[in-house]
Amino acid sequence: MSFETAISRPDVPRDDDIVLLYADDGLVLDAAAGALPRRNVLGGLVPAETVHVGRFHGAAVETARIAPGTVLPAALTAEPLRALHGHVPDDEWALAGRAFQLAEWDRTHRFCGVCGAPTALRDDERSRACTVCDFRAYPRHSPAVIVLITRGADEVLLGRSARFPAGMYSTLAGFVDPGESAEDAVRREIREEAGIEITEPRWFGSQSWAFPHSLMLGFTAEWAAGEIQVDDDELEDLQWFTRDALPLLPPPASIARRLLDSWL
Repeated sequence: MSFETAISRPDVPRDDDIVLLYADDGLVLDAAAGALPRRNVLGGLVPAETVHVGRFHGAAVETARIAPGTVLPAALTAEPLRALHGHVPDDEWALAGRAFQLAEWDRTHRFCGVCGAPTALRDDERSRACTVCDFRAYPRHSPAVIVLITRGADEVLLGRSARFPAGMYSTLAGFVDPGESAEDAVRREIREEAGIEITEPRWFGSQSWAFPHSLMLGFTAEWAAGEIQVDDDELEDLQWFTRDALPLLPPPASIARRLLDSWL
């Protein structure tokens, strides 16, 4: 395996440790190499406290947020994580997404949600513990469903969000509400976004998605009844597409594309 998760960091930091720093919404990279940067390249940018992520090809991996507006040296650049999707190896992108979620969790849980006292990272579990009442905050996961809906053998339902690149359509998705099963969430989301009824959702697979801290639960289903009605609050457009007339599709590393490729 290229990545092994771990909580306890090495006793002594090494120059060849991989350190994934996030400046605003960008991952700091070695501008010349376009690679995951090592500690010796980042120098004084590395904060005193980082979150240990694990090991990647044998190298220790640390992560942290740096102060907004930090000016980067000319040798470094910050690239939005979403924009790197499909442009770096899949295992590096998955590692960067994992690190981003841990860095963001660490940034947003510095104080206790119960009593307001400072928290501290624990070295025996993935948590930040209150220094007064010992309340523990764990990394957050937000389950979301994503579903490929087909009609007959040749049609697939795809929608377009305003935040998508020009011309791109994708499968429908939404967050699971408290108290819902994933299957209930699929049926509700499709009613809300498309106004149609579907057959019983069938499990496909899952993917961690770092925007902001989602666990995507993939399903397939078939159209059962109704005419599509676009939810204008969620989508710009929603259409049935045929296999020989598909729009621009999501990048290959996404579960949305995996669903579509499986159907194709």
